[in-house]
Amino acid sequence: MSNYIYALDTANKRPLPVNADSNGNLQVDVVSMSGGGDATASNQVAAKSVLDNILTKNGEIETTADAILAKNTEIETSADAILAKNTEIKTSVDAVNTSLTDVATATKQNTLITAVGDFEAANHTDLSAISGTLSKMNPDYVQSALVNNSVITSGADTNEIDMGDHRHLTLFGTSSLNHGNWILLRKSGSGGTKIPDGSHYISTNEAISSSGVYSFSITIQNVGTRYLALRNTAGSSQTATIYQVLHR
Repeated sequence: MSNYIYALDTANKRPLPVNADSNGNLQVDVVSMSGGGDATASNQVAAKSVLDNILTKNGEIETTADAILAKNTEIETSADAILAKNTEIKTSVDAVNTSLTDVATATKQNTLITAVGDFEAANHTDLSAISGTLSKMNPDYVQSALVNNSVITSGADTNEIDMGDHRHLTLFGTSSLNHGNWILLRKSGSGGTKIPDGSHYISTNEAISSSGVYSFSITIQNVGTRYLALRNTAGSSQTATIYQVLHR
């Protein structure tokens, strides 16, 4: 015989049995409650809305977290690239340090000293050559006696004049003859053929006091011939003193 527990259906004024499951657990289905605790109550709807918002926010947080994770991955990649570049820089610096160490060694220093010495020697040679060239450009003078109180017969020639590397010639001196004439001779070489140059005719006509001595002076620019001489074209012998000045 079974005994049931009844509950009163107040609407219909009748008793109804209370259900239990196979384990004896009381089965209660609450359709409505006083105080708003049922599923359709406003406070339950508000709670569900809050929970929905929390779920949505959690989704946003998850999206943000994923974005942060991606950014961290980018940062890690950049950091790896920076590390690789720093490694390259360190390698270059090590190579420079090695080179500096090599320079600091005695062998390298001797090599540098030798190179500097060779450079200085080459420059010294070049400077010496330049100095020689500049020296030739300077207007220096070489003066000597061509004829020294000597008798030059009519038609005879003086000693040879060697211009060397000089360009200009000045001749001055004295003669025992008034109008003791001279003419310039150009020579094909030292002791070579003599060619009279009538464009350079020299005559003594300036008397020195009353001594019976007559003077002359002439400067020939850009002589153009290395070897020269003077010829006595006067009708008689003359005792002459002649100086030659070679200049550049």
